[in-house]
Amino acid sequence: MKPQITGGLTLDASILDEQDAFRIALEDIKENRIEFHFPSGLNQVDLFDECRALTKLDDFETMFDLTMSMLHGKMVIINIKHDDGTKRELARFQVVDRYMNLRSVPVLDSYPILVTWLTEFIGVAISKKFPEPTKPQTQAQEETKRQKKQKTKTAQSDT
Repeated sequence: MKPQITGGLTLDASILDEQDAFRIALEDIKENRIEFHFPSGLNQVDLFDECRALTKLDDFETMFDLTMSMLHGKMVIINIKHDDGTKRELARFQVVDRYMNLRSVPVLDSYPILVTWLTEFIGVAISKKFPEPTKPQTQAQEETKRQKKQKTKTAQSDT
């Protein structure tokens, strides 16, 4: 049986108050304060799975499945950096299998956003490993750029 919210719950527009400030604070924590460490590295997964993930970086289920496959049997350490530069360990756990219930890790049970960030970080790592090729510029695009540069130089020399 799943846990229930007890004691009643009322939601109204006040829940939206300061939503932007909350979102900004979360982004700061994600981008500047949370560190995920994998002391023994990550498992290599099938190229097919990595390619599938590249096409679905915004699909949480796909990225979670790939992340758990990469973490199977591995140690994960989550640290938070404080303003003074010190770090505190939030969690240290072994991923026993790819179907592990992450609610068994107290900090992940309390802050499930960490699981979302973990999958995002893995997605970014994969996208850096396999960057999309840039499209070659056509000759017309190159000529347009040259003309704009020439116009800018002419305009600057006229002043």
